[in-house]
Amino acid sequence: MLLGLPALFSLTGCSLSPSLPFLGAAFPDWLYCLACGSVLTGVIFGLAGEKLRDRFQINLGGWLLIAAIISMVIWLFIF
Repeated sequence: MLLGLPALFSLTGCSLSPSLPFLGAAFPDWLYCLACGSVLTGVIFGLAGEKLRDRFQINLGGWLLIAAIISMVIWLFIF
């Protein structure tokens, strides 16, 4: 019984690819998460960019990291 358990967990990767149809084309879920993360990072930058940059010395790499973290959090909670 316990020997078949790893095989059962490995079969979950054989399901359909995670994609959402939009205007007749299926785009992968990570693309939506990346777009939402980029937009939300732009909103954060617009609202508190100067304060965050002065306080934490955030450069371009930091903003890209923030966008990646937001994208991964969106992926975790929505998909």
